Amino acid sequence: MATVYDDLRTSRLDPDSIIWSEQSGPLSSISTGGLLTADMVFQDSPAVVNGSYQNFTDSLNLTVLDTRTDNFGSYASDGIDDDWQVHYFGLPLSTAAATAAAASPDGGQPSGSDASPLADPDFDGQNNLFEFTAGVVPTDPQSVFRLNLEPVKGQPSRNQLVFSPRWTDRNYRILSSSTMQADSWLPITADSVRDDGDRRIITDAGTQEPQKFYRVEITKP
Repeated sequence: MATVYDDLRTSRLDPDSIIWSEQSGPLSSISTGGLLTADMVFQDSPAVVNGSYQNFTDSLNLTVLDTRTDNFGSYASDGIDDDWQVHYFGLPLSTAAATAAAASPDGGQPSGSDASPLADPDFDGQNNLFEFTAGVVPTDPQSVFRLNLEPVKGQPSRNQLVFSPRWTDRNYRILSSSTMQADSWLPITADSVRDDGDRRIITDAGTQEPQKFYRVEITKP
């Protein structure tokens, strides 16, 4: 901060001469020298600090950056972005509240348990980690990732795979196997690949096996 005189001259102030205070936002402390410590956030969040010198007070608008997407409270390090979990399931319980809920006489579970990676709160057979990766809604049983195998008209030796939803910020790899053994899955040879809205349509060029199984690997960079 600086003092501005009537003639517009400025004079820098020693940070230790300023009385600092936190006005709003996810801030945990600010030292007498103006060194600010922020709380963990699940998304970029605004904050405001005040500085007072003699009879003058000014404020500074800041943004606390979410530099790590999976480090917020009890949602941390579970493979799902924190902002996604907060959006669908609300803020996580504090550690103390979660411990107390789990130890309650009625066997209650923390409300945040619906947000855990392996939970399936909408009972559609797809857990939260998969729904986050696939880009579907974890609280809507109609919002699921679908993979269908359809015949190609006039080409009985071809299989057409149709999956949805398809997003530009995901990577997709189609694998096939004739046995479903762990080491038997290989990428298919696609005759054609085209997108129709949120659907991706792939024609498999090699379908001579008596039986063939398919799966889609989805990654979210």
